[in-house]
Amino acid sequence: MGYKNVCLNCKRVENLGTDHENFRTGKCPECSHEMTFVNHKFRPPKKNDKKGWELVKFLISNGFNFQHVSDENGMYVTYPQNIEEPRNS
Repeated sequence: MGYKNVCLNCKRVENLGTDHENFRTGKCPECSHEMTFVNHKFRPPKKNDKKGWELVKFLISNGFNFQHVSDENGMYVTYPQNIEEPRNS
């Protein structure tokens, strides 16, 4: 568990540990696309889960960074489970 770099092109995930002050970003070692730094709450889908990765790409490209999100009562809300949930909100 810890912060992660994610390549949205080839679906590579690198665990960076828990010290967010000393993380590195850069290009993916597999495909050379830019990697995205995400919060430690991010749980990647399996590489062959096309719908899961479509949702991850959609959320990240719209500024969702996988941190705790609270409702007006202070309760944590769940992350979207499919692509239709955030599009309909």
